Amino acid sequence: LEDIFDELIDFDQRFVMIVRRHMALLGWWCIINVITGLVGLGLSTSAWWFFFLMNISWSVINFAIVLWIFNHSYYKRFAQGDFIQRIEVQRHMEKIMLLNIGLDLAYICAGLALLAHGQHPHRLHSDLWQGFGWSVILQGVFLIIQDNAIHYLHLLNFRKARPFING
Repeated sequence: LEDIFDELIDFDQRFVMIVRRHMALLGWWCIINVITGLVGLGLSTSAWWFFFLMNISWSVINFAIVLWIFNHSYYKRFAQGDFIQRIEVQRHMEKIMLLNIGLDLAYICAGLALLAHGQHPHRLHSDLWQGFGWSVILQGVFLIIQDNAIHYLHLLNFRKARPFING
């Protein structure tokens, strides 16, 4: 009985650690974006100004996601459920990460489209399009790297618990 109980505790602790690292990394990314964005807004013009403006906007969105992840996965469902429910939450987080990876790819493509749109010879507000495009690409690249890493950690956690689940 001790082994089963210890495996459950280990699974729980690993899951919480992964979620906390995810939130910490994304939270720090938000802080860095706000600080550099505010400084950049004061020091830049043209496309760079729009780049920093969009980075600040992304920070607000990303911080809302941090709060949602904490509330959704840790407080509401994970902490209240039994072992089977916690396994389901773990698998749910893996699926969310896969969805996020797809969205991250879409962000990168949208950023490329904004860049292309802004490079048209007689396009109005080309600085806006190019600044926003580079910002969306930067955010997409960061998020795709982070989401892949977090997804991989969730997979490893499930693999460690799999013998307990099957046996």
